[in-house]
Amino acid sequence: MLARTRRLSSTLPAPLPPLARYIVLPFTAAGLTLLLSSILGLLEGDPYSYRFMAWGAGYVALSAAWVLATRPSYSLTREGAFVLVAFSWLATPLASALPIAYELHIPFIDAWFESISGYTTTGLSVFSGGVDRDYGVYIPRVEELPATVLWWRAVSEWLGGFGVVVLFYTIARLGGLPAHLVGAAEGRFERIEPSIAKSLQALMILYLVLTALGTSLLYAAGMSLSDALYHTMTGLATGGFSTHSESIGYYRSPVVEAATIVVMVLGASNFADLYAVLRGVRRRYSGEIPGLLGLIAFNTLVGVLVLYALNWSPHTPLREALFDLVSAHSGTGFGISDLSHAPGAYKFLLVLAMITGGSAFSTTGGIKVYRVSIVLKSVAWSVRETVYGRSYVSVKRVGGYAIDESLLQSAIAVILLFTLTLIAGATALMILLPGTSVVDALFEAQSALCTVGLSVGITSAAAPWTVKAVLMVLMTLGRLEVIGFIYAATAAAKLLKSMASTKPRKTPEPLRLPRRTYPY
Repeated sequence: MLARTRRLSSTLPAPLPPLARYIVLPFTAAGLTLLLSSILGLLEGDPYSYRFMAWGAGYVALSAAWVLATRPSYSLTREGAFVLVAFSWLATPLASALPIAYELHIPFIDAWFESISGYTTTGLSVFSGGVDRDYGVYIPRVEELPATVLWWRAVSEWLGGFGVVVLFYTIARLGGLPAHLVGAAEGRFERIEPSIAKSLQALMILYLVLTALGTSLLYAAGMSLSDALYHTMTGLATGGFSTHSESIGYYRSPVVEAATIVVMVLGASNFADLYAVLRGVRRRYSGEIPGLLGLIAFNTLVGVLVLYALNWSPHTPLREALFDLVSAHSGTGFGISDLSHAPGAYKFLLVLAMITGGSAFSTTGGIKVYRVSIVLKSVAWSVRETVYGRSYVSVKRVGGYAIDESLLQSAIAVILLFTLTLIAGATALMILLPGTSVVDALFEAQSALCTVGLSVGITSAAAPWTVKAVLMVLMTLGRLEVIGFIYAATAAAKLLKSMASTKPRKTPEPLRLPRRTYPY
């Protein structure tokens, strides 16, 4: 019996560190994106669908073979989870862009830009019908793209909005990767069911139900069934890719715009709150949905006054301001007019809306309404304690949750990092594009950093590769709120230090999350 066990163990592959084993997971995500978009393209009779299906199948087969042929030497640790998530958000768009560049015969940086914009749910696009000034290659307009590539843009946003981590969870259950580690590292997971597995299943069902509802709503508003599904996938993911260069403005319909606003608000709402409302579950609501709607209403009023005062609006001021402010707050990036000619004051209002963003635990970007509420209320708490003295006790709660010093520090840190990154990005754009106004540079940098997708014309096929690179960096940093990559860099340094240590290394303990629900 012992001899048989030894022979069996000798046939097994040598164990690898967990990160080495799961390094192929980005290829799985990219492969599934290509496969799903190929199926949708095939339904429209696109001959390119077979080519991209082969790419997707190859990616998935490669990943499956590697995972099945290897085994981890120990459980994934907290540090490894941080590194894996950051690496995945870097590598998945890269792998997904390879077949796009090859099949369309366009420069790789343009395909990579579009891929990053999709997975980060930004929506900035270089498919504008211009010539790449660095390579002299024509980049087609959205309307000129094969159906499979069009669907690839939508699918990448739809999956990226919900999080590639959900796909990783599915694969991980087969490969032995503790799925909760990835959710903890991304900092966006909130448990809505007793177990993490059931929570993810519930969120998947919720996402599919909202997609079906949004598709029905847009179809009833006047879109074709294909366009309704497409814009629901990108709108619910707060991504903003469209099948038309004019975005929602192509339809010239207030009814379509109103339906699109509903889809964008759903994507920017706290999914835990939406789930509780739909299921009739009693829970402590975050309070973000009323706060988001209140901010949109207030900023829309300001926007209407600005448009009236400056006499600029392709539509009525209320229609223009309401759609643009919802698009900016939700981080979607759908548009109904050309903002490159908008007044500077109106652009700056949109910049403020973009950095605020929507709800935590949603598909949107920005610093989130919850963090803004924490910081603003902390000012009020500080003033009261100073005026009334130490005898005054403040009840520090936001949305039913107690706020401690760690949450306040976290909120301030994220806001500070967003601000510093925005300044650096806008400065880089002004240096690379002499003559660009401060407000335009801030607008474009903010749109990329907060994964919004609204543009004043800086993003295009004709933009220099250096400008595209700056925007790609901002989109990538914004997806994990900047601080996520700082966590990953610190965790990587810790891992390298432990590997270089001469002391005998103990087997790391896997991360165990407490049962308490944390508001992010």
